[in-house]
Amino acid sequence: MLRIDLNLVWTIINVIILYLLLKKFLIKPVTAIMDKREQMVKQGLESARAQESQAKELKVKYEEALASAKEESLQLVEKARGNAQVEYDRILGEADEQAKKIKEAARKDVELDREKTMKEMQSEVAGLALTAVSRILQEGTDPQSDGALYEQFLKKAGEANDTDR
Repeated sequence: MLRIDLNLVWTIINVIILYLLLKKFLIKPVTAIMDKREQMVKQGLESARAQESQAKELKVKYEEALASAKEESLQLVEKARGNAQVEYDRILGEADEQAKKIKEAARKDVELDREKTMKEMQSEVAGLALTAVSRILQEGTDPQSDGALYEQFLKKAGEANDTDR
């Protein structure tokens, strides 16, 4: 009744053996390689996410450092401006002091020159007066010669005091 064809059995056995061999030598290694690749892709994604996270953290730190550096540079500029203003005020104060000293020295020089000139004028006036007195004593006195001597005295005193020349 049942008669099984031997070729069919051998074919089924060969197919089963081929399936087992393919499964062992082809499908398992290919599946293992695919699993390894999938694992590598997952690790790569995780690594990329971690690096992205680190990059974001570094960016935040960099931005904070940059903001801090800007703030520090603004403070340094303000400090330099303050120092420059102090130095400017100091130099201006010193220049003002020197100007006051120069003005005071010039005022003293003018006062000394005025006193010297006054002494010289007094000396000349005294000399002119002595000359006039000695002439009066030598020539005698009369109203006409007294007037001439007085005019001559005024003329010489005027020339001695003339500062426009």
